[in-house]
Amino acid sequence: MRFNKNYLIFIVIAVSVAFAFISYNRGMKADVNGDYFIYWQTGGHFLSGQKIYTPGLVDGGFTYPPFAALFFSLFSFFPFHISAFLFTYVINYGLWLASFILVHKIFKQLYPNQNMNWPLGLALLFSIGFYWHNFIWMNANMPVLCLTLLGIWYYQRKQFGLSYLFFMAGTFFKITPVLFLIFAAIKRGPKDWPKIILTALPFIIIPAILRGFPTGINDWKDYYEAFVAPFSKGKIDENIISLGVPALLNKINTGNAEVGIAPVLHLTARTLKLAILAFQVVSILAITLKFAYDRYIKKSEDFSAADFCLIFMVPLLLPGRVWAHHHVCTSFVFTYVFFALLKEKRTTLLVFTCILCLLTNLITKDVIGQTMTNYLKHYSFITLVMLFVTGIIIALNLGTTKHAKTAGE
Repeated sequence: MRFNKNYLIFIVIAVSVAFAFISYNRGMKADVNGDYFIYWQTGGHFLSGQKIYTPGLVDGGFTYPPFAALFFSLFSFFPFHISAFLFTYVINYGLWLASFILVHKIFKQLYPNQNMNWPLGLALLFSIGFYWHNFIWMNANMPVLCLTLLGIWYYQRKQFGLSYLFFMAGTFFKITPVLFLIFAAIKRGPKDWPKIILTALPFIIIPAILRGFPTGINDWKDYYEAFVAPFSKGKIDENIISLGVPALLNKINTGNAEVGIAPVLHLTARTLKLAILAFQVVSILAITLKFAYDRYIKKSEDFSAADFCLIFMVPLLLPGRVWAHHHVCTSFVFTYVFFALLKEKRTTLLVFTCILCLLTNLITKDVIGQTMTNYLKHYSFITLVMLFVTGIIIALNLGTTKHAKTAGE
C-alpha cells in the first residue's frame, strides 16, 4: 500500500482544520475539576513561588516532577480556557501527528527496505482510542511519548548524548521513561554512565534556580511524599477503570458488589500484595537479565524493535496506577507487532490480534451496553490484551533468535 503524498498532505490539512474547531470547543468547555486545570494552576504556582504539591491528598493533586511544572508554566500565561485550547491543539493534537511521524522514521531506520504503511496504518487505527482518550480528557502523555520516541530515534542513530538528553527530559516530565535510561546504561556499559548522570543536571538545576534552591529542594521532597512514596509502598488505584496487572489482581480478588461481580481469588491483603510484588520483581528481573545477556554475552549494544516494545509495556502492566490514556505508546508497539505478523505471514494470529485491539476501542456502554462494559472494565480487558500482545512480542523475538541460530549453524 503506497500513499500519494499530495493526498496525504490534503488529508492532514483537512484533519488539522477539523481538530482546530474540536480543540477550541474542548478548551472553552474545560472543567476546573479536570486534570488540565491542575496542570494550569500548578504552572501558575510554579512561577509565583507557591507550593505545587499537596502531600497526603488521595487524588486530584499534581503528580509530575518539578520540570513538568516548569513546562506547564508556559501555558499559565494565558487565561484558563484559552490555555486549554492551546494545550489541546498544539500539544495533544500536534504531538499526536508528530508521534506517528517519529514512529515511521524509527521503523524505516530499523527496517530500511520494508514498506511500513500497512503496519503503521493498523497501529494508527487500533491505538486511536487511547489517543482520543488522552485528547478528550486533556491528559499530558504526548510530550512524554514524543520525548521517548526522540530518545529511541537518536539511540538508533548512535547519537547517544542526544538520546540520553531526550530520555532524561521524558523522565523528568513523568518518571516512566527512566526505564529506557536504565536499560541503555546496561547496554552501553559503565563508559556512558557519567554522561547519563550529567544529562540529569539541567532538569534538576533549572527548575531549582527559577524557584529558588530552598523551594526547589522542598519541591522534590513534596513530590516524593505526594506520589512516589504511596506507590512505592504498593498502593493500587481501585477504580473499576484502573488498568495494569496489580489493579486486575486486586479487582478479581475483591469483586465488585455494586455491579454484581463476586470475588475470584479470595486472597488476604498481605498475600495479594506479595503476589503482586513477586510478579513485578520477576518481570523486571527477567527483562534486566535479557539486556545484560545481550550486552555481556552477545556483545550487542543495540536494541531491537521488540526490546523497545517490551520496555514500553512495563509501565502499562506493572505499576499500581495505569489508565487508558497511558497506552498512547501502543502506536509504536502495534506497529512492530503488525509488521512482524505480516512479515511472518501469521494471518490467523494477525486477524485475531486485530479483533482484540479493535475491541479495546469499543469499551463504552453506548457500543456494547452497560453490563458488558462493567465486566470488561472490571477484568481490565485492555490489560489482558496488553499481556497477549506482550506474549506475541516475546514469541516472535524467540522465534527470530531461533532462526538466527539455525542459520548460523
